[in-house]
Amino acid sequence: MKNSEVQTLFVCGCCKRSLPASAFYINKKTGLPGNYCKECRKTVSRNHRKNEKRSLAYDRESNYPVITSTEDPTLRRELILHALETVAASIERKRRKVRESEFEYEPDAESRSGSAFESGSESKSELQLQSKSGPKPELELAD
Repeated sequence: MKNSEVQTLFVCGCCKRSLPASAFYINKKTGLPGNYCKECRKTVSRNHRKNEKRSLAYDRESNYPVITSTEDPTLRRELILHALETVAASIERKRRKVRESEFEYEPDAESRSGSAFESGSESKSELQLQSKSGPKPELELAD
């Protein structure tokens, strides 16, 4: 009696040939062969790389005005000022977010009851000034 193994054939999605599993790359996660055989996968990859090199070589027109390629000095100045305003606004939003998160996580803020502005010794305006200037440095006395 011969021990015959059944060889499963898979169909390539590109060339439509029936090939054994060894002609396909095996997916590590699923353990199943890919849709394209090794030969077709190689040719498709080569063609894709060639096309990518060609597409990167083209000088494409951008959808937005590029400051460095703008010839008009007044338009360039306006674009630079607008970019500076946008960056400054973004930085301010980030700083405000950091300040608010620091204010929420202060150790003495947890011990307060109710709102952070209901403290008897500090007024609302003092707390707002503190949050804008950042936390006050605490002085420690040496023994």
